[in-house]
Amino acid sequence: MAYDFINAQIRSILNGLGFKSRNSNEPDFPLSSDNSPLDDQETVQAVVAFQQYFNLPQDGIVGSETKAVAEQALNVIHHELDVIMQPQPPLRPQAPLYGTQTAQAVEMFRRQYGFEPDGNPDSDRIADLPVRRRLNDLMSQQTGEKATALV
Repeated sequence: MAYDFINAQIRSILNGLGFKSRNSNEPDFPLSSDNSPLDDQETVQAVVAFQQYFNLPQDGIVGSETKAVAEQALNVIHHELDVIMQPQPPLRPQAPLYGTQTAQAVEMFRRQYGFEPDGNPDSDRIADLPVRRRLNDLMSQQTGEKATALV
């Protein structure tokens, strides 16, 4: 059974993985405090993009399968950030959320590994596809762990 995410947590995960939902002007973006239904156009588009990327049925609804993949994706990112960046306290075994500590670890990773700022201060806290690929490559180099399908 997947983690019981609230809507703000789903929006934070979508935003944090580079699938921008609404309210990107929130002060803590990519973190969201918006717990409203996930049925606005921007969020549905972000959900569909997430589902497409992870080869899920693309219905725009955050059902149990989408939640399970989101949980798995966050667990992978937390594990990789724990190994590569060694944040204290570790991101795992915390809940599979894209919260403040995850955003800070991603920001530290992006700076340490040469991801250029794009003029948008919020992008420094997003684990988009290039960041996830680099994390995955470093994990393979450092630990010999095979690349995950969740890149």
